[in-house]
Amino acid sequence: MNTILLSAIETHTSGEPFRIVTNGLPKRIPGKTLLEKRKYIEKHYDFLRNAIMREPRGHYDMFGGYLLDSTDPKLDSDASIIFMNPAGYTDQCGHGMIAVTTALVQNGWIDQSKYKLKPELMRVRLETTVGIVDTYACWNGTKVEFVRFDNTPVFILYEDISVETSVGRLTGDIVFNGAFNYFVEVNESTLALYPENAKAIKELGYEIKTEIQKRSDLQIFNKDYPQIRGLHGVDFINVKEKKDMSDENVPNQKSCLVLGVKQVDRSPCGSGTAGRTALLYLKGRLELHNRFVNQSLIGGVFRASIKEIDLKANKGERDAVIVSIEGTAHIMGTSTWSIDLQDTIGLNGFIVSH
Repeated sequence: MNTILLSAIETHTSGEPFRIVTNGLPKRIPGKTLLEKRKYIEKHYDFLRNAIMREPRGHYDMFGGYLLDSTDPKLDSDASIIFMNPAGYTDQCGHGMIAVTTALVQNGWIDQSKYKLKPELMRVRLETTVGIVDTYACWNGTKVEFVRFDNTPVFILYEDISVETSVGRLTGDIVFNGAFNYFVEVNESTLALYPENAKAIKELGYEIKTEIQKRSDLQIFNKDYPQIRGLHGVDFINVKEKKDMSDENVPNQKSCLVLGVKQVDRSPCGSGTAGRTALLYLKGRLELHNRFVNQSLIGGVFRASIKEIDLKANKGERDAVIVSIEGTAHIMGTSTWSIDLQDTIGLNGFIVSH
């Protein structure tokens, strides 16, 4: 065998790409849990991630996932998804779950008895490496208008962490929202979150992430999910003046997540929106009944609301809440990729750093 064929559904969620690989992996992947299967794939087939996420088939800011069957019928999930990007694998991806649910519903890959027309929402259960995530699709009979999902419990790990930067001292909070992000409010005069400022946003985000990673006093890991360690990204926030908090058409903020090594999220970031919403609630800055509207660098919007409160996380050490996120994904097409095992450049892929 000199060639492997991969099939994928190409999607975007508020501009952020998500490539759903539907065929190409072996049909039987060892492992009793999805995490065990991911470890097997990482050990034996990581070259496929490199080939499909990195250039020349992907790009520096690419995201995607392997769509698999549920690992256990008792979980009652409709599918499982292993999230990936050019740097490796992640345990949760908000915009990815919106995209996967949209693709499953629009392609008719959900049990027909589960289909419901709007305004009723149909539930789709996704198995991830951090457990089952319930998503809810608004199906109009032709397409999915939006998807809501319940994020894993969000908690604040460290509050009021100051970092000396090239633009002065900035203070923010480290929050677990599926990964660990540093949330920091910046004035537009310091850093305006617009596409034309992407270079400055990336540089400052990476600068902050590097400084935080150097600090021995910050132990960034999740005791409930030991595989999740380290700072995932820096989420910059321009707070908006919003007089009517009930107006869901007006954003509460504009944000941009810088993740990995100078990668920029084009969407408002699903898990990041959950993290920010929970952070504000836990710090007494957001009322329980208000939906939170987060706008992205390019103008896309996610809406969020607090779904469950008075929870405990991180082995019971932290107050936590569950946040429900709403966003829209679009299917752009399908693709078939031929992976030539003798093509050393295309097989391993490459990254030209920003």
